[in-house]
Amino acid sequence: MKNKVLVDTDILSYIFKQKNPLLIANYEAYIMEHKLLYISRITVIEILGGLKAKNATKQLADFEDFIKNHIILDTNQDVARVASEIFAQLYKMGRHSGNYDILNAAIAITNDLAICTNNEKDYENIIGLEIINWTQ
Repeated sequence: MKNKVLVDTDILSYIFKQKNPLLIANYEAYIMEHKLLYISRITVIEILGGLKAKNATKQLADFEDFIKNHIILDTNQDVARVASEIFAQLYKMGRHSGNYDILNAAIAITNDLAICTNNEKDYENIIGLEIINWTQ
């Protein structure tokens, strides 16, 4: 695996559930090569919100510990510019994507990362974004 990736919310959930052997093998190979994951603050918010909504105290603590060992990427002016370009591009194409997806794509592009997701349809219309799917 040569490309560094921004891990989307669904992939992180799969990692924690440990139910997809191919995904786990790809994740482990990635960690062997790159040592850590890139995770957006957007994904952190999504996962923390979901765990808090379920009162999943142990999973919440496990996730908080997990992210301490990885790089969390935030938004900034460059990300905002790229996100606005993605939004305009999709609007002109008559295609829509969720705001979280647009922000994640902009964070990936700005940081020269591919996006690792199983939700490929959410990102397939974004020009300049490489998509990697560890479940396949």
